Amino acid sequence: MMLRHHKLRILTPVNGKPASEHAFRWTCQLARHFRAELNAIYVFEVPLEFPLESVEVRRDHQEGEGILTRMEDIANSEKCRVNASLLEARNAGPAIVLEAAERQMDLLVLGLPFDSRGDARSMGVTSDYILKNTPCQVVISREPAPVALAR
Repeated sequence: MMLRHHKLRILTPVNGKPASEHAFRWTCQLARHFRAELNAIYVFEVPLEFPLESVEVRRDHQEGEGILTRMEDIANSEKCRVNASLLEARNAGPAIVLEAAERQMDLLVLGLPFDSRGDARSMGVTSDYILKNTPCQVVISREPAPVALAR
């Protein structure tokens, strides 16, 4: 029996912040180098007072769709193909982990902002959840320190 090698699958959650965009750009380069399948997701967190399918929620999708369009533009500039999708969920962390599991991702690249406090123990609720529960490897792409702090 011969083992089949599948194409490397990479998932990058995006949120429109500079750290997320920086991580996505780096992931495009990685995906191009390894000829990997690149997936970007934006999770729109639906407040508890609204049903998931409400009209009010649908109106707020424009921001997420704009962010995904920006990621598609970045992918094009990096000569890379991306599968971009918007998800609705109550909490982003569990939605991202479930997406990684269902799509059988090999790698998740998570963009984090620079934290001048240097507290590595808490990176935020969503990031903590992803690190503790994602069924694939996770790479953290931390935003570079500001030039004034790096000296």
